[in-house]
Amino acid sequence: MTNGYFYEHVVTPKDVTASGIAHDGSYIEWACSAREQMLVDHFYISEVPPPRYLVGEAYVRYMSPAYLNDRIEICIAVSDRNVEKGYAKLDFRFSRKASGQLIARGHQVIFFHDRQTGNRVPLPDEFMKLMEDLETEAL
Repeated sequence: MTNGYFYEHVVTPKDVTASGIAHDGSYIEWACSAREQMLVDHFYISEVPPPRYLVGEAYVRYMSPAYLNDRIEICIAVSDRNVEKGYAKLDFRFSRKASGQLIARGHQVIFFHDRQTGNRVPLPDEFMKLMEDLETEAL
């Protein structure tokens, strides 16, 4: 895959169970951290005018365990978006950095809303450029 945003995470003691493998909630946390860092790297989130976005759906499919001190590469790509309905589907691919082994994949659906009304609104122009840069075939 050529498009996407890449983020690295080293598995820490906080991420693992007593048996030394990353627990399921860690993958969701890593995906959220990767998404937030992607936004910070591309623009100041405070400069994006309201409405802000919410995560409406999160999914992870586990394929192989991650262990303490593993270096995990997380790639984010956009597989679907709808400007008028104000949502984008971000696909996540979790790989062991040293070997490239795929250990999990998943997605998040984010949507933009008006804080006053609670209604969805179209994707902001400021967000569209980032989405176009990350758009690719599904991981």
